[in-house]
Amino acid sequence: MIRSLYSAASGQAIPSTIGRYASAVTDYERSKNEITNYIGPNQINIPYVVDAQVASYLDQMVIAANTFKADHEKGYDTEYGNDMDEKGYIIGIELTLDHERFIELVKNQAFTVIRTEWRNREYHLVTFDYLEKVFKPENVIYKLTDNEDAFVIVQLEEPEKLGYYYTDSEDRRPIALFKALISARDDIYPLEYLLKPEFHLVKNTSLTFIDNNISCEVDTLQFWNDLSEKHRERIINNVYCENCSDTVTIVDCTIYNDPYGVLLRGKCKNCGKRVARVVERD
Repeated sequence: MIRSLYSAASGQAIPSTIGRYASAVTDYERSKNEITNYIGPNQINIPYVVDAQVASYLDQMVIAANTFKADHEKGYDTEYGNDMDEKGYIIGIELTLDHERFIELVKNQAFTVIRTEWRNREYHLVTFDYLEKVFKPENVIYKLTDNEDAFVIVQLEEPEKLGYYYTDSEDRRPIALFKALISARDDIYPLEYLLKPEFHLVKNTSLTFIDNNISCEVDTLQFWNDLSEKHRERIINNVYCENCSDTVTIVDCTIYNDPYGVLLRGKCKNCGKRVARVVERD
């Protein structure tokens, strides 16, 4: 499987949390970014079109009563959690795709920015799949905030079809797969950025579970195990969170190999925002 990242713009409405998080993982992502091995820079292009007919497709879908943030882990789950600011605006979207599928979508320009009018307002809609998949009537539209100036279209998929199984059936929820972002907020999602997203192509590697809270790349496990237990605990409990403006404990942590040592990626135990830390080799 391939994990592709479509990162949001870093305009004034985006908190500094993402700036710190992005800088922490840039070297790692770039070191494993293989997209240019398959697609020339001139092929990584996002078309811009105007289509008034889109509104009729949107009107066929159900608009959820709650915001996307409010329904997270209640009405749906996601594969990688949600990158949102404190208001609920999406600031990063991760897609899990087969290697060939991702290359095909980019080459065939399935990622498109569409200008349209809907509900008496002008929007830009960014697609993350072919149009027939994006505008399926059974997909669900979630507002990002109660201002109703930005939305996401998601496909709610049965978790078992994606290889996810719940030990407690009461915790079972559909997985929300991103199909499109709809925005009237040019300050948060400026058009020039939507047309030039950051695509990263990252091959998944074999992971081993250390415990319920930590998983580790197989080729990094020896380095991690060679650290003393106290040293490992000190690392886990000393990760800086921009949102909390404090040192916190990282949870839901995955440890990756890094050119300088190992990279820890996960969530802040206190606020749930994404955090990362690089531990350099001696």
